[in-house]
Amino acid sequence: MSGTTEKAREEGAVDVPKARGRTAGVLGRLKKDRPLPGKNELYLMIFAIFMVMFIVGWNDASQGPLLPLLQEYYQVDYVIISLIWIAIAVGVVAAAVSNVYLADILGFGLLTPLGAFVQSIGYVLMCWGGPYPIFVIAYIFAGLGMGWQDAQVNSLAARMPHATTVMFMSHAVYGLGATVSPFVATAFVQRVTSRFYLYFTISLALALGTVVVLLLTFKGRSEDQIVGQRSEARANEEKPKDVTMVPTESGEVADLEVRGSSQKLKAILSTPRAYFLAIYIFLYMGVEVTIGGWATTFLIEERGGNSSSGYVSSGFFGGLTVGRIVLIPVTNWLGHRKSVYIYTVIAIGLEFVVWFVPSLIGSALCFSLVGVAIGPMYPSCVMIITEVMPHDLHTGTIGFIACLGVVGSAIMPFITGAIADRHGVWVLQPLMVALLAASMGMWFFVARASTYKQ
Repeated sequence: MSGTTEKAREEGAVDVPKARGRTAGVLGRLKKDRPLPGKNELYLMIFAIFMVMFIVGWNDASQGPLLPLLQEYYQVDYVIISLIWIAIAVGVVAAAVSNVYLADILGFGLLTPLGAFVQSIGYVLMCWGGPYPIFVIAYIFAGLGMGWQDAQVNSLAARMPHATTVMFMSHAVYGLGATVSPFVATAFVQRVTSRFYLYFTISLALALGTVVVLLLTFKGRSEDQIVGQRSEARANEEKPKDVTMVPTESGEVADLEVRGSSQKLKAILSTPRAYFLAIYIFLYMGVEVTIGGWATTFLIEERGGNSSSGYVSSGFFGGLTVGRIVLIPVTNWLGHRKSVYIYTVIAIGLEFVVWFVPSLIGSALCFSLVGVAIGPMYPSCVMIITEVMPHDLHTGTIGFIACLGVVGSAIMPFITGAIADRHGVWVLQPLMVALLAASMGMWFFVARASTYKQ
């Protein structure tokens, strides 16, 4: 028997490394050759990506209009209510840590619907108006599920044909979800005040629908089975298998061989540009979610608004959507690096207007225009990842920056709530100006990063 095996190896009939690879993961599914999807199938897959981004945006924008009523329902102050953002961060950090490993085991086609299912568990815990500790724990599940989905769909979108357009459109759909949900949430606040938490049944239905669409559309495919194997992975099949990963003096990791999960994570954490990208997204997401979460309260307390001010969150995220669609040609013309500087300066100017001009309508309009200005920033950052990081680190790096981004989106609203509890919610504007200025400083280091030669 052993002689037969040795003979087969010598004749090339048995590729031992490939055979080992096929035993890994879920029944070796990720290593099997499958026909690439056709054009129509690819369109359905892009639609499924859009569904994921829609529900993530829906979730992120829900808190703003509900915040005043949540405080009243649970009898908590700004600081305690801000714990929901901390809970989301805990979930996303867990997703970022596990994403690299689970992506290698389950692949896109199983990990992404698993994320949507875990997100739906969070909504099950939210939709019956239970005790506040359970409500907070529910956001951990939501954050975990969204973290897995976010990393997977961004990595796939960055490898799709016409990647820039797909990336910007997917993030525009995120903005669409974030635009629609405040309308629905505000309707619940105004018409079903005593049972406003039933709003989360709609979120639950959307999440479960996303699970079904992902399973039926991708049929368990890995990322390589959707868009084709990466060129360096194909080349590595012909390389000797005793080649190891060695960091260069500059801190970059030589992409000599298809890396295991631990090697990928180590490579990401040893690359300075990954930290620049992550810190930038930390600051950016801090701005986006803090404005989306606190703009309604700001307008009610500082500009004399009423419960209809919840629609301003829709205006802000609607602006985000418009910016990610309308500014695609502008961003392509200017380039991702230069355009972010210009958009940030515009956003800072608009925040100064909100800060110093005491007008309800003017502030609401400026919040929407801030959304337009900052809209292209996140997708531009993801596209920069595809330029400056090795191919096999894209998914892990996106998961890493998404992790820091959600930490920023948790810490900054929490800090805003803590300061507002002591000094008033007017502090929203100086904090946003400071964060935008800091993000522009960090973008300097991101923009300097040279393109990685794949």
